[in-house]
Amino acid sequence: MEVQKVDHHLQQAFAHLREALSVSVTMVLNKQISKDDIGKRWEVFFREFFDMIKTKGKENKLNLLSWISFSKIWRW
Repeated sequence: MEVQKVDHHLQQAFAHLREALSVSVTMVLNKQISKDDIGKRWEVFFREFFDMIKTKGKENKLNLLSWISFSKIWRW
């Protein structure tokens, strides 16, 4: 089923993000990189991610961000 593909890719993306976060924290704690430097990398990632969502939405005439309840996310 197609929805299983979505689940699979989201699980893989989550695993990669979890690892990137873990490495980021370890590097900052071990003073291998500054919080500002690692923060800039995360900012670029989120900027590109949200830009990708916005672009894909425009291409398909869909507001993809409206599919997500950000208030539910922040209450969690």
